[in-house]
Amino acid sequence: MPQTRDDSNASPVEPRKIYDLAGLTSIVTGSSRGIGAGIAFELARRGANVVVNYTSSASQSLAESVISTIEKCGSGARAVAIQANIVTTEGQNKIVQAALDLSKEGKINIIVHNAGNADDCYLPDVTEDFYEMQTDLNVKAPTFLTQKVIPHMPRGGRIILVSSASARMGVAQQTVYAATKASNESFSRVWATELGQSKGITVNCVNPGPVATDGYFNSTQEFLDDLKPLIDSTPAAARVGEVRDIAPIVGFLASEESRWVTGSTISACGGLIFF
Repeated sequence: MPQTRDDSNASPVEPRKIYDLAGLTSIVTGSSRGIGAGIAFELARRGANVVVNYTSSASQSLAESVISTIEKCGSGARAVAIQANIVTTEGQNKIVQAALDLSKEGKINIIVHNAGNADDCYLPDVTEDFYEMQTDLNVKAPTFLTQKVIPHMPRGGRIILVSSASARMGVAQQTVYAATKASNESFSRVWATELGQSKGITVNCVNPGPVATDGYFNSTQEFLDDLKPLIDSTPAAARVGEVRDIAPIVGFLASEESRWVTGSTISACGGLIFF
């Protein structure tokens, strides 16, 4: 017979500590703005040191603003802004080294793969260059950056991929984007299996729906018009999501509270689609 456990005398759940990630070091790709910035703030609020990554020099001032906010949050978290192209080996090495320099113990505890580009087009308009840009950013970069982080990640490490509800929705104009985001879900399952018992690392995926960021509002009017009926019918509320709807979920997945969650995809879209 299977073993059973009597929890009748178990201790009550302990309240979450405000700084439950204190002393840990994290990487958040694409974190100078939008969801990435919100995630960086959330991890820092919980006490984690954060490598704030951005690609374009045009985003430098935004990244520096994120750093300033983190340093003022009162948790004692430290942060550094690193301009690096996550698609290249050079950029990946630069990010990893920045995290090791930021860590007092030379360890990387958390990596959040958030960087992405939601641009897409109808199938007849897809070019090879566009295809390669999207797959490099959403498939190649998480694969090889994670590969470089793993040797420095201790047991209890957390890998979190920010995917998209688009991976399952079948929205027009998202041939490549949706496919690459679906790959992130596969990563979470495969890596959870590979890195679980062997290395004590959990891997999970968060799938936001439309979120009110610059990227969303810079979409084509045609795309926004196509989404409007879906947004108006969103079960939780007839609105797009907000960064504050997403970042705390990532914070939970980065914490010890989520130790029994791995290989999962969490829907963060207000019920726009049920997983």
